[in-house]
Amino acid sequence: MKNIMTRAWEIAKQGQKKFGGNVKEFFAAALKMAWKEIKKMVDFGLEMMGGKNGTMFFVVNDVEGLEVSFLTTKKNLYNGKTFTKRNAIGDYQLGNNNKTNKAARLYSAAVHCGDIEIKLGDRIEMIKNSYDKSKWGL
Repeated sequence: MKNIMTRAWEIAKQGQKKFGGNVKEFFAAALKMAWKEIKKMVDFGLEMMGGKNGTMFFVVNDVEGLEVSFLTTKKNLYNGKTFTKRNAIGDYQLGNNNKTNKAARLYSAAVHCGDIEIKLGDRIEMIKNSYDKSKWGL
């Protein structure tokens, strides 16, 4: 968050130099521009690490505001409608990604527990982790 505010002030100062006036007048527009820059720059750094004994492992960059959850489909017993439930995965191990030299989170999830959603702001990335029910006759 601090980086966004700092970048917004830099953009506002550039606007002041170019067009004149007060820096505060440019700050609202500069903040929007800074957020757009950050959203374009953010890379989840998703890497699949493989699996063992029915558990899959994956690594993502440790970014503020990153939400990782698995999605399950449930059926309402009263009206028969199906809905998707988002279950947050809160357990992870912090470390460094040796390839990128960035802080990273190591997650583990059961194979076929549901698709995994990685979300940061408006950006969403999915990891397919659900089984095909038609294939299994369910």
